[in-house]
Amino acid sequence: MYKLKTFLIASLACALLAGIPVPGYTKDKDEGSPRIKTADGDVMLELVGQVMNPSPTTSNQYGYLSSLNGVDGIFNPGPQNETTARFTFFTEAVTTRVINNGALRIVNRTGVTTIYRHDTPGDFTNPNSFRDGTPVLTATLRQQVILDTVEGTFTATNVNTVTSAATFAVGDDEFRLGKVGDQFRTSINGRRDLTVPPAGFVIAGYAVAIGKAKPESE
Repeated sequence: MYKLKTFLIASLACALLAGIPVPGYTKDKDEGSPRIKTADGDVMLELVGQVMNPSPTTSNQYGYLSSLNGVDGIFNPGPQNETTARFTFFTEAVTTRVINNGALRIVNRTGVTTIYRHDTPGDFTNPNSFRDGTPVLTATLRQQVILDTVEGTFTATNVNTVTSAATFAVGDDEFRLGKVGDQFRTSINGRRDLTVPPAGFVIAGYAVAIGKAKPESE
């Protein structure tokens, strides 16, 4: 029988910094299962991906998780890249506003991000390959992108609010990435890359927990 180790996105395992002790489990009154309890602000995941904008008002952002706090074995054997990643993500976003300020372009978007438990290799030449797994978390998205139109580089900040989460297994352990209402903030760096058609972007970043569905009771 699988050992249940659920944890909240907004209250995840210890940060990536070495030496931070792993906190104890507390009882989840809603789920009747133990979960890891940590402070907001911990790094919960790292990501690597690409961006393609199918139209002036839509954006697809996709890739894989390169780190996931509290979960070991997130890659299959082999080089740690999109072909061996066990967790992928796909964001579909719509542009709501664009502001130009000299060489800077500020883009606001809303959309949906889904994280998948993935069993087949991802392929950046086929963006849909990053969403052919089993959804384990879905969240709404608010995004601000600040693009340097001269350098072709950008930063982006996403605030996600969880709308659904499902239990999944890795090895002999089971996990749950969050519960409805949890929030996390993602910081992303990217640059234009002409090898990503049509003139897309490469990205990398990380997410931190910023909120809980409801206050924890001691």
